[in-house]
Formats: sequence, C-alpha cells, structure tokens
Amino acid sequence: MKKNTILCVVSILMMFVIITPPRAQRMDASELDAVARSAKSNSIMFRQGDYEHEMQRRAYEEEMQKRAEYEQEIQRRAYEEEMRRREAALRPVNLFGNSLKIFAEVNGEIITSRDMQERVNAFVATTQIPVNEQTKNMIMEKVLQAAIDEKIKLQEAEKNSIFISESELDKGVQNFAIANNISVAELKRMLRKAQVNEDVFRSQMKAEMAWVRLVQKRAAQSVVISRDELNSAMESVQRDIQKQKFMVSEIVIPKKKAKGIELLVENLRNDPRFELYAMQFSEGLSAKNGGRLGWINKGQLALPLEKILLTMKEGDISNPILYGSEYYILKLEKIYTPGVDKAPVPNEKEIKKMLENKKLEEVAEKYIRDLRNKAIINRKA
Repeated sequence: MKKNTILCVVSILMMFVIITPPRAQRMDASELDAVARSAKSNSIMFRQGDYEHEMQRRAYEEEMQKRAEYEQEIQRRAYEEEMRRREAALRPVNLFGNSLKIFAEVNGEIITSRDMQERVNAFVATTQIPVNEQTKNMIMEKVLQAAIDEKIKLQEAEKNSIFISESELDKGVQNFAIANNISVAELKRMLRKAQVNEDVFRSQMKAEMAWVRLVQKRAAQSVVISRDELNSAMESVQRDIQKQKFMVSEIVIPKKKAKGIELLVENLRNDPRFELYAMQFSEGLSAKNGGRLGWINKGQLALPLEKILLTMKEGDISNPILYGSEYYILKLEKIYTPGVDKAPVPNEKEIKKMLENKKLEEVAEKYIRDLRNKAIINRKA
C-alpha cells in the first residue's frame, strides 16, 4: 500500500514538471530591440527607419542619374545639330564658275573673282551664315568692301613700318580657333572643306592684327578719360535709373544697298544670331558691338523708330524701318521698368572702359574713312 502511494505521488510530481512552463525573464522593448540589432538581424521589424532611408537614397540616386543622362542627351543633340549646321554652311557655293574677272582695283592692287570666291567661302566658313536668296547680295557687298579694306590696311601698315611676324600670325590663328571653341587642326579642316586657301585666311587675319596696332598707335594720346568725363558719365547713369529703358540692338542698311532686306529679316527671325548678322552686315557705328545700342531711354531714339519699338515685346525683331536714307532693323532684348526691375548700374571701372572703347571706335572709324577717301579705288562690279 505504501509502495503504491509513493509511486502515485512521484507520478503526479513528474506530470507537474513536464507541463509547467518555464518562468520568462523580464525584458522591456528597448532591450529586445537592442539585442536584435546587436545580432544584425535582417528582419524589417527592427530596421524600419533604416529601410525607408535606404529606399529614399536609392530613389534620389536614380533620379539624379536619369537627370544626368537626360542632360547629356540634350547636349549631344545640340552638338550634333550644331555640327550639321556647320557642315551645311561649309558647302562651298560657286558664284563665278570658271571665269576670271577683276572686281576692284585698290591703289594699283587688283581684287579678282577668284579672290572674291575665296573670301565668300571664308566668310561662310567662319560665320556659318549661308549664301542664299536672303543673304547673297549682302554677303557679296560685305566681302568686296572687306577685301578693299584689307588692301588699304595692309598698305597703311607697310607705310608705318608695322609688320606682323609669322609667329604672331600663328598665335592670332590659335586665338581665333579658341574663341570659336575649335582646335587649329579643326579650323584648317574646315577651311579645306570650304575650299578656302589657308593663305587667304591668314592674309585677312594679318590685315586685322596690323589694323589694331595702327589704331592703337594713332589713339595713344587721344583715348584718355578725364575725371570730369568719368564723373559726368556716372551722374548720367544715376539719373537714368529712374527712367524706363529698353535694351536694343540694331542693323543699319543704306537704302541703296537694301535689296532683299525683307528676306534678311526673315532670316533673322529663323536664326538666333542677330549679333553676328549685325557685325557682318550693319553699317551703323554699333556694328562692331554686334549691333548693341545698350540701354536706351524713352525719347532717345528718333520718333519713327521709337514708335515701332514701343509696340514690340522682348525678343521681337522689327520689320525694316526707313528713316532718312537708311533702313533700320531693331531687336528688343529687354525692357527695364523702374521700381519693378533691378537697376543695371555699372561701376566706375566699367564706365571708364565703356568710354575708352567708344573713343577708340571713333578713332578707328575716322581713320578708315580717311584712308578710303584718299585711296584710288576702282570698283568694276
């Protein structure tokens, strides 16, 4: 009996041991999270903040990558379009066939149709302005006048013992290439493709380099800005801040040379390089600045010109405006309204430079005009 009782108690105790769960150790949530992190768990439960941050970082990087690829594609297309435009412009146009004739004689030196063809090709190669119905007459007139001036400048330089060495000329060609974002090798390739003799291009470069020295020599004493001139200009700028202004560019064509001027305007509205066209075709004093007149106050332009200007919006190009013996083509770049726009105020150094450039341009213009008047020029065509 006792034996059976003892076995029964033992059995009951064994059942208690088996079915009684172990007692859990106390641990709060922060400790549990710390343990999981120390174990480098991959469970999202313990990495929600890190996971979201990682997803945001990846999304940002993908967006930046897409944007960079898009910008690269835009740049690639723009480059290819520019190359296509240049290639099209470089196609030489045979204006005179195989005939050889004299176009002009300058102090005994002749300019032939071959010279003209070379210079037309050089003009097209360096400006990318195509020869077409809109531009042909103006390009021919521009090239002939430039060829005449080239002879005059080189003759004047020789009289004044001003000579450009080959090394200086090489440097000038290199600077020209850099200014046009191409290498010298690429420039030479362009000239060959446009059927331009390199010697012709170098002669043009030589004439311009010699001319710069001639003008600097003549203007050495006269291009001096006095304190009174500078103060007066600065006071004028301060007064102008309170007036409405227009940033204007112009192309000026004498009436007798204006054949096809409406077609030129059409070209300008399809080609954004107004400045380049102004430099090549305009006969106004602003031509060397790309036609830029700068900020013009209301009332400064002649009434027929201002009347048209006031109807224009920023970026507009006007129809030809006949005023006196010349046609004007205006481009409205910007409008400045006092109290609304920030005043474009140049500093003293900029104003002085502007005054110096203006005097230098006046000296150069008078110099070439006097030389043309003295020269014996016979135009045959």
